[in-house]
Amino acid sequence: MKLTDNFTSSMSKVEHTVSQIRQLIQTSHAEEHRLPSEPELARMLVTSRATIRQALAELEMDGLIYRKHGSGTFINQHILGIHTRLEEVWDFDEMIRLAGYTPGVRHQELHLEQAGSELVESLSLEPGEEVLSTANVFLANEVPVIYCIDVIPARLVSHAYREEELHGPVYTFLAERCDQHIDHNITEVRPIVADARLAELLECNLGSPLHYFEEIGYNTSHEPVIFSKEYYRPEFFRFKVIRKMTTRHPTHVDEHPEA
Repeated sequence: MKLTDNFTSSMSKVEHTVSQIRQLIQTSHAEEHRLPSEPELARMLVTSRATIRQALAELEMDGLIYRKHGSGTFINQHILGIHTRLEEVWDFDEMIRLAGYTPGVRHQELHLEQAGSELVESLSLEPGEEVLSTANVFLANEVPVIYCIDVIPARLVSHAYREEELHGPVYTFLAERCDQHIDHNITEVRPIVADARLAELLECNLGSPLHYFEEIGYNTSHEPVIFSKEYYRPEFFRFKVIRKMTTRHPTHVDEHPEA
């Protein structure tokens, strides 16, 4: 089986291998949903067994595979069918396609402005520092389903760009124009209701329930490089999260300490 080689300099060998094995899993018709052995995977993906072992460990932590001692490594079919996992960062276009719709985008606004107090704190900025703010509505079969505001420190923009490059998802812009690659996001998720502005943008009723994600994206040096606010119409998306059992217990706090 030939896998698409989508390796970039921004990806480590392990990340690249994880991506390749995910692709293999998605197209696998292996008997009993078993993955090839570590030596076989190393030959197929032209990498070392150590890299394969690390990649499999990451996929096992994600719950996508499981191992049976003496039997091999198996694909977790229960998780394979989950298209939108809450703990993963998804490209909006891909998310909309997986939901069964044709994606589109409607650009709303682009501003270069001074950061307010919320952004100064969230992005570790200096007071008065400028930020680049872009807002877009993402469509499913021409229906507005996601409204997203992304804010980037202006000092990170190191290459000339066209405004059209910010008419949609910003991760490519971050990589190509800012030399920044997102390592992870910290996201707060909460339900809200649509105010007049959101109802107009998302073409829903005033007071309609929405999913709201507020997140900060960190680069590979663990520095905040993007602040985002995302609003989703819940009737179009169902997010799932894999919660693993743990033996850890919260530290006991004595509510009535002795004087």
